[in-house]
Amino acid sequence: MPRLKPAVWFIFLILLVNGCATAPYCPTPNKGIYHIVGSGQTLYRISKVYGVNMQEIMRANNIRDPNNIGVGERLFIPCATQEKYVPSFRREPAGALDNVVGPKRYTVTWRTITLHHSGTLSGNAEAFDRDHRRRHMGGLFYHFVIGNGTGSGDGEVEVGWRWVKQDEVNRRRDIQICLVGDFNRQQVSPAQYAVLINLLKILQKQYNIPAYRIRVHGGLPGMTTECPGKNFPLSRIINDLKE
Repeated sequence: MPRLKPAVWFIFLILLVNGCATAPYCPTPNKGIYHIVGSGQTLYRISKVYGVNMQEIMRANNIRDPNNIGVGERLFIPCATQEKYVPSFRREPAGALDNVVGPKRYTVTWRTITLHHSGTLSGNAEAFDRDHRRRHMGGLFYHFVIGNGTGSGDGEVEVGWRWVKQDEVNRRRDIQICLVGDFNRQQVSPAQYAVLINLLKILQKQYNIPAYRIRVHGGLPGMTTECPGKNFPLSRIINDLKE
């Protein structure tokens, strides 16, 4: 076996020590850009795409749990110079709603649930987040979004950053759930309906919310909106929750 020159040995040792290093050293962690978390994106995948160590991102954003990010959240990416496309990895809704909602939190004593429709034939949490930011609503308004098979899966539950952070909106202690669709022109899909009932039951059980405290946006005092539309089956939902 031929002898290696000292310089070659040095390079070899550097590679050996670094092994599977996933990100280069970040000399200016106070400089970077903000990435808006999209539907189905994970912190691991975001760190890989930007080439920044996941621990650095967690430290910069004061994140203790890497699963503790939600759609629409602004993540500071140290040393990044431009926003990059991060592929989504969606999870199936069947049997996973307990994981989607997570364990009971004690940050907010949730009292009521308000149901919305998006008023659009298509969309997902990421699209609504962009729209809500444009309208100066502080990002995605809803805690949960249930897809209709257009921008996300039919019956897929997307968790917004407000639920992850246990952030209230302009109605205190009120959970906001939006179903994608315009229910003045279409019907709630069977998949959306089934998932909505299961989601509501989990939230009811965890936070002791009775069926009479589940209402629709247009039914709130002082509201003139038709949301969630004339075809929204509120009576059927309440009856199914009482069974």
